[in-house]
Amino acid sequence: MWWGESGDNRPRLKRFLSEVKEGAVPQTLWKHELVGHTQEAKKELIKYSAFTETENVLNSVKPVRLIQRILRIATNPANADIVLDFFAGSAVTGHAVLKQNLEDGGNRRFILVQLPEILPKAEPNLATIYDIGAARLRNVISEIAVAERGKLDGIGSSETLPTLGFRKLKLASSNFKIWDGAGNRDASELQKQLGLFAEHLLAERTNSDVLYELILKAGLPLSVKVEEAEVAGTAVYLIANGMLVICLARQLSLECLRGIAEMKPQKVICLDVAFGGNDQLKTNTLLEMKSHGIEFRTV
Repeated sequence: MWWGESGDNRPRLKRFLSEVKEGAVPQTLWKHELVGHTQEAKKELIKYSAFTETENVLNSVKPVRLIQRILRIATNPANADIVLDFFAGSAVTGHAVLKQNLEDGGNRRFILVQLPEILPKAEPNLATIYDIGAARLRNVISEIAVAERGKLDGIGSSETLPTLGFRKLKLASSNFKIWDGAGNRDASELQKQLGLFAEHLLAERTNSDVLYELILKAGLPLSVKVEEAEVAGTAVYLIANGMLVICLARQLSLECLRGIAEMKPQKVICLDVAFGGNDQLKTNTLLEMKSHGIEFRTV
């Protein structure tokens, strides 16, 4: 501890170059030779976002090297750190994470959040700031994949490339119709509403939309591993290495249900409409799954 020559200074820890990362203590001032500048940042943005309209180019963009510098100080390549950016903009943070992982072999992941603010001029596949970030990440990943494949081909290696990608999710209302139980209704009105709920999923929603809502409702994170498989000719989703099986088919056979049970997941979720009103099949399935120690439910 150093108290100063007269002993009246505030104490501080003295650190030697051999004790810190990269041989230097992080400084408040980072020069552009180390972390880039705004012109560099704009060139990166234009290159990876493929703009056709100059009005859409963002002004306050950070250079990738600046975020990489922060990552080298604040994260550990081997710790599977998650880097969160609540104001993602053009996805510079995601770009920096991908590039830094490539440079030091790290396994960092990122979560980017961005409102879909409208751009001054719409252009192909670029209507919002959110679209800029998604396009940038796709192009960065494509560039990395091409470069890494070239390295492996050049040395005749049979190694496989690491899987690179990202999930693009947006906040929305439930995919399931909400029952309106307010007010008094006569028998004909109730009959009409029951008819509307024969198909309880919103028509414009996709299987992917429903899948991720069910994953969340099952208490699992959006980053969980999702694999597709086929059981007796029916598509199913294996979640978290098969711990959960979700089937979104509108029609289920007994062979498919027994095939799912043989996979021995902890939980199975199917659509109620898939049983076609066959309560006997549904009850038998529930009992059979229970006999295998599997939690079974329909939605």
